[in-house]
Amino acid sequence: MKRIIALALGAVVTVAAAAQSWQDALYFSENNYVGTARSLGMGNALTAVGGDLGSIGLNPAGAAVAGYSQIVISPGFSLSATNAKGVEDGIGLGNLIHSNYARFKLSNVGFVINADTGRRSGWKRFSFGLVSNATNDFTGRVIGSGVNDDNSFAAALASSAEGYTENVLGSEDWWYDGSDQSRMPAWMDMVGYRSGMFNGIPESANRYQAVTESRNASQECRLTDSVFQKYGQQTRGYKHDMVFTMAGNYSDKLYIGVNLGVVLLNYNLSEYWQESPETPGENWNIEYTDGTSGRFAMLQMNRNYSLTGSGVYLKGGLLWRPFAGLRLGLGVQTSTLTNLRARQAYSGTVKITGKNLPSSTSPEDDWSFRLRQPWRLNAGLAYSFGSWAVLSADYEMTNYGCARYSVRSSSMPGYLNDANADINDALGVGHQVRAGLEVKPVSFLAVRAGYNYITTGQRNWLNEDWTTTPLSTADKYRQAKHSVSLGAGTTFGAFFLDAAVRVRFIPVNYILTYNYYTYDTDFLNKRVDHSVVTPELEVRSRLWDALITLGWRF
Repeated sequence: MKRIIALALGAVVTVAAAAQSWQDALYFSENNYVGTARSLGMGNALTAVGGDLGSIGLNPAGAAVAGYSQIVISPGFSLSATNAKGVEDGIGLGNLIHSNYARFKLSNVGFVINADTGRRSGWKRFSFGLVSNATNDFTGRVIGSGVNDDNSFAAALASSAEGYTENVLGSEDWWYDGSDQSRMPAWMDMVGYRSGMFNGIPESANRYQAVTESRNASQECRLTDSVFQKYGQQTRGYKHDMVFTMAGNYSDKLYIGVNLGVVLLNYNLSEYWQESPETPGENWNIEYTDGTSGRFAMLQMNRNYSLTGSGVYLKGGLLWRPFAGLRLGLGVQTSTLTNLRARQAYSGTVKITGKNLPSSTSPEDDWSFRLRQPWRLNAGLAYSFGSWAVLSADYEMTNYGCARYSVRSSSMPGYLNDANADINDALGVGHQVRAGLEVKPVSFLAVRAGYNYITTGQRNWLNEDWTTTPLSTADKYRQAKHSVSLGAGTTFGAFFLDAAVRVRFIPVNYILTYNYYTYDTDFLNKRVDHSVVTPELEVRSRLWDALITLGWRF
């Protein structure tokens, strides 16, 4: 597998590739903490604050800070607001499309039981609990549309299929597992051929013509006329950390805790490509080799991809109060060995006026692998101004360059070895800086604000000639993520209610919706044909989080 080139800032999961990549390792290892409404409202800058169940994933010692037991639940929703537009005028997807996508979620649920030893000094209390906190949210929707005068998705498929025989594309077993690579076309190409998105050229063996193309006098395939294109993708899912926590309070000065954490990951991506004539007419008439004809009306390709898995880690934490008002916190988390299962399937349909073509659907591909997610370090400080205000700041460091793919057997597929080499070359240390403020103007009301600055874990661009280019300072700034949060809370005796909202400013992302391919003499050694400029979307997104926390102290 060739190295995946970073085509744009903020690239996430590779759009059409089934194999894992360094982008995937970074994307699924990142944490964007949610937690309770209090922790969200304070920007999750709670490593040195403690006492809140949202803080336990940052520093397990925080479980022993509060002198009471508590149960909480934090329902809410996420809203993705996206603007997408093609970056090249006339090369498809030129319309500016705004799309919203909202989903309900349960960001936090759990309990902590506090056991008082009755001592005035020494080990005064021990705390035990089980808490689930959201650590990432994959809610998103992108839609692009527009007219393309130069190329088409169907023709891109035809270029990818070139060199394979029609018998292989149309009749080969999906699950062929032999060593003859001439019998292993991409499943997307097989679906495209079997649904009629491209067909063989009788005069040229193993070359193909798309339904959006015609041939000129030199028998070269060219776009018949302008096509209207539409591309869409929708993502959903979550990453949650379920932690079993135990912590102790030593003389109200030192707090020590440990977490056994279980990462739960669920990610789903659905995407589609549509094409139809901008102006339907006689020029779209297609003559088939069986003597029939029809007029091209529309085509659509769908891809559904899912990734699920779980992993385990340990985290230890300390919280120290050197003097009244000041708290210092530290949390260290081990690497997480995550077992993952990926599934993927394609379906395609073509509508030809005057001719019925069968749709094609691939079986669901299914494969498993492991991802070792990187270790993390959290450090924080907080200062309390009596009982009316708390100011806190956190720093988190994550070494994404330590991420690694593996499989259970001793033989690792070549593409995983390549992906690990790319991780080593592309990724490095990522940083988070979080700040939070809580003010109590009256005893029963708290008002909160928070801010996060998160740098990218990418340190190099990967070039096509296997060299690397360091990210510039401007590139790093463009890839940084910012978020701002506000919240409030009140108490009713033993019960409390908190609410918070956060907006995340996502870096500009570029999606190259399809590629043309070329080769010299060996059709198995295909490469992207950069001479063909294909539609590329510029995506600008904001992600809103809103939640409430209902809690009971006892």
